[in-house]
Amino acid sequence: FFTLLDDQNRPVPVQKVQSWATAGGQHRLAFIADLPALGYRTYRIVPKTPPSVEQTITYTAPATLENQRFRLTLDPETGGIASLYDKRHGIEVFGGLAALPVVIDDPSDTWSHNVLRFQDEIGTFEAVKIELAECGPVRVTLRVTSTYGQSSLVQDFRLYAGLDQIDVLAMVDWHEHQKLVKLCFETNPGFTRATYEIPYGSIERDSGGDEEPGQSWLDLTGTASETGAAYGVSLLNDGKYSFDVNEHRIGLTVLRSPVYAHHIPAQPEPGQPYSYIDQGVQHFTYSLLPHAGPWETAGSVQRAAELNQRPTLLLATSHQGPLPQAASYLEVEPPAIVVSAVKQAEDGDDLILRCYETARAATAARISLPAWNRVIEAQFGPCEIKTFRVPRDASQPVLETNLLEDDE
Repeated sequence: FFTLLDDQNRPVPVQKVQSWATAGGQHRLAFIADLPALGYRTYRIVPKTPPSVEQTITYTAPATLENQRFRLTLDPETGGIASLYDKRHGIEVFGGLAALPVVIDDPSDTWSHNVLRFQDEIGTFEAVKIELAECGPVRVTLRVTSTYGQSSLVQDFRLYAGLDQIDVLAMVDWHEHQKLVKLCFETNPGFTRATYEIPYGSIERDSGGDEEPGQSWLDLTGTASETGAAYGVSLLNDGKYSFDVNEHRIGLTVLRSPVYAHHIPAQPEPGQPYSYIDQGVQHFTYSLLPHAGPWETAGSVQRAAELNQRPTLLLATSHQGPLPQAASYLEVEPPAIVVSAVKQAEDGDDLILRCYETARAATAARISLPAWNRVIEAQFGPCEIKTFRVPRDASQPVLETNLLEDDE
């Protein structure tokens, strides 16, 4: 028996999960870590009988998970999401199948010249197994294994205790040629406003089905058909950068397999051996963040940043030291202000902070640097980027500079 304690000696719910090593005596633990901004928190494992923890996530065979906020049901034939019901707001997030792996014919060249959209659907992956992969007080996971041709896809759908998002860990082993795979999400019919993350901001685009670039999140918001209230869903991911939205259907492009370095007007010759792109195994994670109200107040930007900027885990034995058990080196208000860079200056030992406004509204910001005994107060316009230079000498004022850190 063991208990996980935080820096205040409070027990933290924890569960054993599958080890990454296939060897005796190897274990891996899962728990929800509440981390300070740009900081750390110390957790300790002690040989002590853990306190009883209420199981707040339930599994109902064959394919339903439920926590305090959501009820998730998978479709046994396709392995996609048949239903995601928000119990708190009484809203069905999807209006049809979601997380459906669709295969599209793609004879275009490596760069898809002259192609604006991919719409020639020729099939879908079919589920061959749905199983309960994990079950504990922290998270419960349903694993879906599906196949298409010589290829396979494994999706782990994960619900947590106390978190209002659904994480999906995906592994695809792809062996097809001149085809494209999308994960398609048929959302609530009232969701019509499509917003994509772009560098240091966001952009709204038409929902006409064209392929569009994006970064770590895409959001579709509108009016829930059941209640008439403002509602939406953000699709976060850690490595896919192409999407389409056709009315209220989101398509996340997972991979393409054209001939390598093929450029029109040349055409591949039948029977010749070619190298094809995106062959073999790849891993990625995406998350579903349903939300009441607009994405600007839902935390979509922050949750996407957490997915893409994972905390670093350091393992150590118990020892004495000068640092506290938890600390934060940065505090920012309001949440719409994101600090995207903290680094040493290019021409000295000053500190450089780069920040930007994410909710598309003018705001007053307060940025605290406790270790430097500094507070920065600034006015931000909608989507404005600001760069601050913090001299090491505390008697010198903080200066606003530009992206090149030049004196202005």
